[in-house]
Amino acid sequence: MAFMIFLMPSIETRLEPMTTLPSLHILVVEDNDGLREATVDFLIAQGHQVTGVVCAEEVDDTPTRGVPDLYLIDVNLPGENGFSLADRIRRTQPMAGIVLMTARGQLSDRLEGYSSGADNYLIKPVEQSELLVCIQNLARRLKPVAPQTAQALELNSHNLSLYGPQGTVAVTHGESMLLAGFIRAAGQKLERWQAMQLIDPNDKGLVTANLEMRISALRKKLSACGAPDDAIRTLRGFGYALSCPIKLV
Repeated sequence: MAFMIFLMPSIETRLEPMTTLPSLHILVVEDNDGLREATVDFLIAQGHQVTGVVCAEEVDDTPTRGVPDLYLIDVNLPGENGFSLADRIRRTQPMAGIVLMTARGQLSDRLEGYSSGADNYLIKPVEQSELLVCIQNLARRLKPVAPQTAQALELNSHNLSLYGPQGTVAVTHGESMLLAGFIRAAGQKLERWQAMQLIDPNDKGLVTANLEMRISALRKKLSACGAPDDAIRTLRGFGYALSCPIKLV
């Protein structure tokens, strides 16, 4: 018989936006109707695909779209208990996420839970923030997000334009020369004197302070096109480095 304990809302929660994490297929195994329904509704609201069942025996009989990514299991289930179910799931689905949720908080219970294959063992009452952080951490393992490759900007040195995913900006002749110099340089790095010579090809006596202002203005233009704010990094004691891909066209 499951304990009559409900999912507790968190007073203050700092969580990653769900848009940064993949949606999981979650199966909630809980015989307390109120708690099961509240948990299912809460996780659906977070963008997950969630199904709830009453007991371990229903896990195999429940029609689901594919194998669940994550199981949230109450320990005190009627019939087969949560420890046994977790052990059975771990043997047949070694990569699945398993979280046990129970009021049984003794060390011996927690050790049995982890020994049965659980990734996490949460003590009821479980706060929403704790459950979400637990799921977020497991999501990184269950469905790792491939790092996005930065989209290359394009520099047209003929019409002095810089094109990117967020727009197009005009650049000066000196800025175009500097960016072209970065692109052609080994490691996309330029010493300070090289940057000064490129951005002021007529040698009008550009001083260091003015060079920094010109670099700062160019960073803003790169950012307006979709490049990161630190697209041009300052290398102390050396000069500058271009840290975003730019293609000459």
